[in-house]
Amino acid sequence: NKVLAHQRNPFKFGGVFHAGVEVNGLEWSFGMSCMESVPGISCSLPKEHSEHRYRQSVRLKDTRLSPEDVAALITDLIEEYPGDDYDLLRRNCCHFADDFVRRLGSGRLPGWVHRLARLGAFVDGAMQRIANRSLLGDDAYDDW
Repeated sequence: NKVLAHQRNPFKFGGVFHAGVEVNGLEWSFGMSCMESVPGISCSLPKEHSEHRYRQSVRLKDTRLSPEDVAALITDLIEEYPGDDYDLLRRNCCHFADDFVRRLGSGRLPGWVHRLARLGAFVDGAMQRIANRSLLGDDAYDDW
């Protein structure tokens, strides 16, 4: 991350990042859960996620949605992003954050935030087509 996307470098190529969206004083993010009773969407105080180290903020446009509309959107997202639907390359916290900010009307995340996951998904797809093997292996999530 320091080489490909140093936080002070204006030209970022990508890296491995956790992403959350801060709105109305709370940070929302998506992660894996193997238990149906535990949703994939979680909430924390901004910049204080218990499993990730804060690195930097990316300022986006403020939402014009009311707090009630934001709450309704989050309710929808909780249904659409169950924890057992998490995929490191194709449906991760960065994909969630990008979807959330678009629905908030706040633009999109910069491409470098999830560029490495997109590249990994492309390579994984090619490996599956050519060699019938996955980049992460068939048991990639067994230890989660």
